[in-house]
Amino acid sequence: MSPQRPWLEQLHAGSEALQGVLSAVLEAERHFSAPASPLERLRQITTSPEWAWLQPLYRLIADIDHALASAQELPVEEAAAIGAHARELLSGGGAPAEQPFLEHYRALLQSDPAVTMAHAAALRALQALPPETTNQAERLHARHQWNERRRFLRLETPGRGAS
Repeated sequence: MSPQRPWLEQLHAGSEALQGVLSAVLEAERHFSAPASPLERLRQITTSPEWAWLQPLYRLIADIDHALASAQELPVEEAAAIGAHARELLSGGGAPAEQPFLEHYRALLQSDPAVTMAHAAALRALQALPPETTNQAERLHARHQWNERRRFLRLETPGRGAS
């Protein structure tokens, strides 16, 4: 990563921290689920309606990783928008479609110490990203750019649908 663009390294750290949250959530949920092989569990998580609540988190991680793969084009404003989106997902205030995630996630935060610790680590990593601008028009533009990048990356990747 470029020393002139430290937000890329911070974004990578944020993605790793979000992966830690996902891992802790899956481990906590494993205690409530029927035994399954790793491959079967992956199939359930990605296709079963019972696990649809988890999509906002794992899609965000995949989208960040795809954006980092084409990082030469990722401006600081988008990195700030990504950080804000991720913090909103974990803390509330996200899109209405993310509310089922938040309901399940909050219950796990209160009942599983590993999820709580991963949550705190993720928020610390995401807080290291550049802040969003205070100019509302610029902030909305950066968020729009991030959403367009996500949509484009999903259309470009075989086997993934746009959402």
